[in-house]
Order: sequence, then structure tokens, then C-alpha cells
Amino acid sequence: MKKKYIMIGSLLVIGAIALGSSLAWWTWSTSSNEQTNVVVTVGGITINYEDGENISNNNLIPTSTKEKGISKDITVSSTGQVYLDLNMAVVTLDDGLKDASFKYEIYNGSDLVTGGNFANSNARDNIALLSGVEVTSSPTTYTLYIWIDGNMSNPNTMYNQNFEFRLNAEATDEKPVIPATDTIINIYTTADKTEVVNNSITYNYATEVGMMEDVGGNIRYYGADPNNYVSFNDELWRIIGVFKDIDDGTGTKETRIKIARSESIGNYEWDDSSNEWSTATLNIYLNGTYLPSLTTDAQNMIGDVLWNLGGSSEYEGLYANDYYTFERGTTVYSGHSTTWTGKIALMYPSDYMYAGDLSKCSSDGYSWDGDTTNCRDTSWLKNTSTAQWTITPVASNSRNVFNVRNAGYVTDGNDVSGANASRPVLFLKSDVQITGGDGSQNNPFTLSVE
Repeated sequence: MKKKYIMIGSLLVIGAIALGSSLAWWTWSTSSNEQTNVVVTVGGITINYEDGENISNNNLIPTSTKEKGISKDITVSSTGQVYLDLNMAVVTLDDGLKDASFKYEIYNGSDLVTGGNFANSNARDNIALLSGVEVTSSPTTYTLYIWIDGNMSNPNTMYNQNFEFRLNAEATDEKPVIPATDTIINIYTTADKTEVVNNSITYNYATEVGMMEDVGGNIRYYGADPNNYVSFNDELWRIIGVFKDIDDGTGTKETRIKIARSESIGNYEWDDSSNEWSTATLNIYLNGTYLPSLTTDAQNMIGDVLWNLGGSSEYEGLYANDYYTFERGTTVYSGHSTTWTGKIALMYPSDYMYAGDLSKCSSDGYSWDGDTTNCRDTSWLKNTSTAQWTITPVASNSRNVFNVRNAGYVTDGNDVSGANASRPVLFLKSDVQITGGDGSQNNPFTLSVE
């Protein structure tokens, strides 16, 4: 495969100014950094890097397809059954290239293995390209693409920027343990994306798999009935998403999967007098009575979490990103806790709203009942039989809690002493693995932990 490093001189496009900055890239240029092929051996694996292990460039131009950017073939084989991790270390990356349009993807033939962008990358980051891939004596060729996507907006700050990456490999003869988080993230990463704008926030949606990336960079399932079913406690539960930087209460942060029971366990009062979650009767029931009733395997998969208890005095005009922000804030009723550490809690208002299809629903949460077809009915967390509790308190008084009404809208209008549907929510430990299933209701993901 001929190397697609392209030497392009300065091009001048008449009328580019009139057409705006989206065409400014036509005046950019690319220089090459050709090397000879490099063959290395790592733990019994022979790796042939086309044009070497280093990838560096000056002034990539945006292109209409990845094939017009940088491409590198990587051929691997081994003398036995060995497993390969291939990473791409970020040596240098100018700030101007830290944009969602600067992308990478690696393919096995026509199959996308993984991909992403460099918007949040920094020097010394290590990006996983292949994880635990089995390598045999039959050579397999992977193709890595790095390019600026000219089909997206390309800021002028990307002009005259430099980067340098270096490929590195590790090998083991033990079959790797792949965390469930990686499995779910890979489903999202390898799917085609479309941009969805809601409340002036641009989200990436993978519509074919019913997944999206929220304002905090977490991967969530959305839609009326996505394939997010999981067998847990010998019951059907559902994956809310994969969340970054989840604190276990000691300051240790990991990426973890958040799940919710498919059905409510019944209608319970939140408390008899106060919206302080740390002492709420529903909290005490979930963690003191309900938790011990779970199977031993299920209990061993649940980890402690520092749950955010930020609230708001407002409830009208709030969108998913608004709820996400104040839930993680410190606005609470005087003297009440801003966090709580424990195992089982309830969903947040943002969980319910992000579970809806924001490409169809343009209403704020309080107005979802005005368009139930495009709002409430597109959220798999809906319950049209009764209202559902959330964990989020109202900040203006000591008795109200945000809840999702059976009509589908989010409001603060419920006193804690009311009886609402209570759906347990928890985070799996980071070492939980997905051992089978495809996430459908009839074939849910199965879990195990070593």
C-alpha cells in the first residue's frame, strides 16, 4: 500500500474569504516524514511498521476522506498464541490540533477496530489502538489512519501546527482480561457518528447502536429501547452508561459502568421529613435491606461511589446539560450534604433526560409532557404508570426532591413523604467483565468478576 504522506504546496482558492473559514484549509500544506519499514520483535510477535514506528507531520490539510490523510500499515505475526497491545504515545501535540476534527482510526481489513480524536489529548498520553488482540502465525495487517476531517468545522488555529506520535507494543501469552467498560466504549467508538445540537450543546450520536456522548464525555445509551440490557442479580438491569473519573470515596477515580434495574422495586417514600439523602429512609432501605438481599455474585460486583448531591432551586427551562452541571455542584439546602459515599442510590434527572433522543426532543425537561412522542417516549428510563424518584434534592427547601412524573416531565414538586417508584442504581466495579450476550432483551450482556 503506497504511503499517503502527501507533499502539497501552497494552494490559493479564489473566493475562500467569501465562503468563510470552513474553506480556509485549502491554503494549508503538508510535509512528509518518510522512513524505511521497521521490523521489531516483542514477546514472540513480529511487527512490521510501514515507514517506521514514528508518525510526525507539519501542516496536515483537512481532507474529505481518511484515505487522503496519513495511513500506515502494521503487519503482525507470531510463533505461537500471543496477545498484543498496541499503543500510540503522544510525544508532542500543538494546542491548535486539539480539535474533534483531528482523528485517528485503525482497521483490520474493512473492519474498524477503534478510533477517536485528539481533542482532549496531551503530550505523554498513551492511546490504545489494539487491546488483547490474538496474534497467530498467519500475518494480519492493520491500517492506521490519521487525518483532519474536512467534513467538519476546522478552526484556523489548526494552521501550521505540529505533532509527533510513536507506536509501541506489548505482548503476553496470557489471554487478557478486558473490562466491561472497554467493551461498551468500543461499541460506541467503532460506530458512525452524527452531530446533534440540543440547547446549543453539540453531541456526538452513534445512532446505529443507540449511544451518545454527554456533556461530560461519558458514553450513554439513549432511545426508546436500545440494546443495553444486562443480566444482574438474576434479573434484567440496564446500562445507563460508562462514566469517567468515578470516585470510590477515597479519592481513587476510575472509569465505571452505571446500571439501573429494569423495573422499579416498588413505591416507597424518599423520607418522612427531609431531603437529606445521607439519612433518607429510602437510602437506608436500599443499602441496609435491599443490598443484602442481592445474590453474592451481584454484591461482589458493586463498588462504593461518591455520589453528588447538588441541587437547584429552579426546575423550569432546564435541559440535560443543565441538570448534569448542578447535580455535580454544591448548591443544597442549608446544612445538607453535597456528597454521599455508598453503593446503591437512584437515578439523576440528567440520566433520565440523556436517555431520551435529543435529536428529536428540543424541549426543556419540565415541558417533556408537551411532546411525549419525541421526548418521554424516546427515553428508555420512562415509567408511564407512576412517578419516579431521583436522588437530587431541591435546594430551596428541605422537603422536596426532583422526580420524573408519569407524564414524562421532570419537576421538583414532590414532597419526600410521597410514595414514588424507586429504581435502584449502582456502579459496577472496574474489574467486572462482559462474558457474553449482545445487550438485547432476549440476549442480555452477562457479567463476571475475577
